[in-house]
Amino acid sequence: MKHFLMSTVLTSLMLVSSLAGAETDPRAADRAEMRAILADVAKALNEGDYALMKKHLHPQVVITYYNAEVTRTPAEMEAYFRRMTDGDDAVVVGFHTTANVSAPAIFHGDNTAIAWGTTRENYKLASGLEFDLNGLWTVTLRRDNGQWKIVALHFSSNLFDNPILDNARSFTWITGAVAFISGLIIAFVVMRVMRKKA
Repeated sequence: MKHFLMSTVLTSLMLVSSLAGAETDPRAADRAEMRAILADVAKALNEGDYALMKKHLHPQVVITYYNAEVTRTPAEMEAYFRRMTDGDDAVVVGFHTTANVSAPAIFHGDNTAIAWGTTRENYKLASGLEFDLNGLWTVTLRRDNGQWKIVALHFSSNLFDNPILDNARSFTWITGAVAFISGLIIAFVVMRVMRKKA
């Protein structure tokens, strides 16, 4: 009986705490909707479901990508991803992302919000290169007719510390080593020829 009463008290306290938290955040419903949008966008990117992603985009959405390209409509967004991932000229042949929110969204008035967070992405390129990338994203949303829509989305990564740069450094090191060894071989051959002529 004692344990039952203690359990009942703890459950009641947790319920009251939860209700109080909901009451102190008047944006709780908006935040829940935005989290659902984030989940849909990540799912759409992983599965190539552009219709699902376009459902959450404003007709004049502006998106900036890792390669510095910019699209300005949902149709341009779809064309960009299809060009990058489909067909004989595809750059990316495999992709998966996991997205997380870094902090609660910031609201500007009743109908505008900014959210940001991180991604962990895996890429397989047509060139054969495969790597993981730690990315960042920032999104601006606007509420139109009672629904939140993405009006701007920006992807970025650390310019000075990323796997593509590491790969370029490795290639430079290998190229330098090959050039150095080639120089030694050429010098050795030249010295042999000169000795024979002498």
